[in-house]
Amino acid sequence: MRPPVFLKSQRGKTTLIFITIAVFAVIVGIFVQTGVNRPKELPEFSKTIILPTKKTITYPDFTDHKGKQFNKEQFLGKWSIVFFGFTNCPDICPTTMQTLKQVKQSLQASASWTNYQTIMVTVDPETDNSKRLDDYVTFFDPEFIGLTADKEITAKFAKQLGILFIKRERDGENTYEVDHSASIILINPQGQWAGVISAPHKTESISADLEKLAQYTGKINISDKNQTLTPSEPAIDDTNEPEQNGAPLTITNAWIRPAPPSATSLAAYFDIQNNTNKTVIIVDSSSEAFDATMIHNTEIKNGIAKMVSIDGLTIPAKSQVSLAPLGTHMMLMRPETPLKEGDTIGVILIDENGNEYPYQIPVRQQPN
Repeated sequence: MRPPVFLKSQRGKTTLIFITIAVFAVIVGIFVQTGVNRPKELPEFSKTIILPTKKTITYPDFTDHKGKQFNKEQFLGKWSIVFFGFTNCPDICPTTMQTLKQVKQSLQASASWTNYQTIMVTVDPETDNSKRLDDYVTFFDPEFIGLTADKEITAKFAKQLGILFIKRERDGENTYEVDHSASIILINPQGQWAGVISAPHKTESISADLEKLAQYTGKINISDKNQTLTPSEPAIDDTNEPEQNGAPLTITNAWIRPAPPSATSLAAYFDIQNNTNKTVIIVDSSSEAFDATMIHNTEIKNGIAKMVSIDGLTIPAKSQVSLAPLGTHMMLMRPETPLKEGDTIGVILIDENGNEYPYQIPVRQQPN
């Protein structure tokens, strides 16, 4: 048994903070879009805010994930769903990209809308070249688009859309912090900023909003029946029971999100049950498959997302604590070898008394 090592002192610790800044908070006026049979009044959206006045955008010359030029011309003629993120993000970015993948599947299943493209603009262009973006965005969907440009150029483009990002180098460490918005931006077929979808992002609400937007703009007739997301993955046994009976801590619904081979940060999620009559505090973790592990918490308040390190994860007696996307999660840094779906990874949790709790966690899609 080794002595406890507190999370705040772990090797390779990287803090990633995400900040969403000013967006319009109310819907006023009428959004004008060429089309037929559109409703007279703007529909009521769940998460989407349509700007009262469309805003003209000045477009730089981006390079897409295939190394080709991407500028204003490629934004015209269809709606663009734009997310600002980066490939080393362990939680918010892959969660959002997976959600956008499911949104696309939902819209395809309901045949409600096809006139759009999904784009991720990197806020870490020093790292995210076209090759990394190609590995990343196509991992989620082969039709997704990744864009990169110089940091200053990207910052000017983002500022027009109410997005701020800042990269901060950490003194004395080979790590950095990136602050950036978690909102999704809507750009109309005329290349104008038309709306914003605030975080946190849910497949069902975004899909419903985009179906309403398609109906409003007169692109397609939508049936009155409720559309539901068709699962893209087969049913999975969500239980990950420990091998020994009567274990003090057990975990269920455990999973690590599959990621591109080039990913350097992943996240593990699970429900952890304390079967004892005493509170257990997890202060450290480790895995032979990763250079460093730590517990982080993603907080989203009033549209602002912030990820911070947790020095101790408290699990009250006879209680359960859940680690889930956009909430508390285990951050897994720098895998020793690339991971693929179907792999199983050994992870050890360590409490304040130095007790170790080993578990096997599968690499798989999020359980239903």
